[in-house]
Amino acid sequence: MSNEFRGTGNAGDLPVLKTVLVGNEERQVAELRVFFDEYRQDGNGGVEQAGGFWLDVNVWGERHAAEVARLVKKGARVHVIGRLVESRWTVTATGEERTALYLNADHLFLSLTRLAEVRFQPRRDASAVRV
Repeated sequence: MSNEFRGTGNAGDLPVLKTVLVGNEERQVAELRVFFDEYRQDGNGGVEQAGGFWLDVNVWGERHAAEVARLVKKGARVHVIGRLVESRWTVTATGEERTALYLNADHLFLSLTRLAEVRFQPRRDASAVRV
């Protein structure tokens, strides 16, 4: 059984770049919320929007997280491929258990139709960063 999610949606706000402690190692992560549209066929054989859902997306790695934080703007159209992860915790004051679902992105692609506000600067080194 595979746990792969693929979806295209819009960034709800600017990504937040954080440094977190994982074990004994500090790692960078870019966190963003993405709204994924849901579509269905209408009675005329066309397609209509049938709602959608928000999902928190995490992009790990120093280079990848920094590039996502630099390039993704609010409203940017992104295509994300990754793994869904469930997080559970207990609220200590009430003892109530909470659950959250988020996506650890393996790949994040920007739609070229919505990059008008992003200005690319050529790299001086030969290495290309893929996000």
